[in-house]
Amino acid sequence: MTQQMSQIAGRIGRALLALYACATLGACAKSALPPAMPPAEVGALQMQPGAMQLSLEHAAQLRGVREVEVRAQVSGILLKRQYREGSRVRANDLLFRIDPAPFAANAARARADLAVQQANLSQARRERDRILQIYDQKLASLHDRDTALATFESAEASFAGAQAALQRASLDLSYTEVRAPISGLTSREARSEGSLVTAGSDSSLLTRIVQTDRLYVDFSVPETEAEGLRAALGAKQADAVSVRIADIEGRTLGENAKIEFIAPSIGDETGTVDVRAVIDNTGATLLPGQVVRALVQGVSLPGILILPKRAVMHGTQGTFVWIVGSDQKVAPRPVSLGATSGNNVVVTKGLSAGDRVVVDGILKVQPGAAVKATPVSLEGREPGNANDSPGAGGVPRARAEGAAGSGAAEASGTAAAADGKAKS
Repeated sequence: MTQQMSQIAGRIGRALLALYACATLGACAKSALPPAMPPAEVGALQMQPGAMQLSLEHAAQLRGVREVEVRAQVSGILLKRQYREGSRVRANDLLFRIDPAPFAANAARARADLAVQQANLSQARRERDRILQIYDQKLASLHDRDTALATFESAEASFAGAQAALQRASLDLSYTEVRAPISGLTSREARSEGSLVTAGSDSSLLTRIVQTDRLYVDFSVPETEAEGLRAALGAKQADAVSVRIADIEGRTLGENAKIEFIAPSIGDETGTVDVRAVIDNTGATLLPGQVVRALVQGVSLPGILILPKRAVMHGTQGTFVWIVGSDQKVAPRPVSLGATSGNNVVVTKGLSAGDRVVVDGILKVQPGAAVKATPVSLEGREPGNANDSPGAGGVPRARAEGAAGSGAAEASGTAAAADGKAKS
């Protein structure tokens, strides 16, 4: 009995000891709380007005400076084509022959009429001179003198008419030889040999010629880019503005095309502004109708606020950036964006000079959280900062867009938190 009581007392003692140990350990755990997290380190860009070179690239199509239709100016049978379809011709080269026989006959008749009128004019001149001589001698009446003068003047008018008729007949005869109005590339014949062509109708079209030594480069740009082009062409840098022509793979096809026309209005169907440049094609390496890429160079926007694209976030409330306030806490701010160039974008609304925008370390920030902001330049973090160091080309490796795995989830959470704060 005594032994059983001793065993029970020992068990109670061990239980009390265990309870004491647990209480002691709990108190120690409560007294050893983890230290507060330090402010997140981010890179902040202080906004300052500057200039940005625009990189404008658009789909374009080449077109001949002059594209003419070769038409028959007289009606007749098309006897022969004198050129090879698709070949290059020079101005005044013979292209087609129309049957000249009817027009040669008209010209011969006009020459005969001219000879008759010339004889009549000579007779009227002699008669006028004779009547005037005897009228001075008082041997002819006033009526005879007036009649002789009228006959002579009428003969003069008839002779002039005959001259004009012969000129017209000779011109029609020359039109039976259809010649190239300009130098360029010919198209296929529109009417085959032996066809009847009628001047002034659709059948008068014989072929087309496109001038290729100079070509138009036609493309369209958004309204904002059109304003920048107008400003650049009207400023001192107008000579620096040029257009480079490249194929779909980026190979250069032509350079130094000059913009000569910007449409004064926006197209109703496209919502864009038509632009036309002219490029020299003396070597005939480019062809009309060719689809190319037009790269406009030498256009810059002065006095604007520029921001790296990686600093821009997108949420349900629209586009925004993170601003570092004077209390070193971050807050979202809505912005409006304009033209882009490379990795940079123009901020048209929402920011002012002196604002500090989080550029690097965006995944670390939360609305209202304190941060440790390190100044960065527009190209990347200043030397001596290892976090978010720039990758190839001076672009930081940390991206606000396209983050993978947990980084993407954290970015989504940050944007959602910013939207929630904006709603509240």
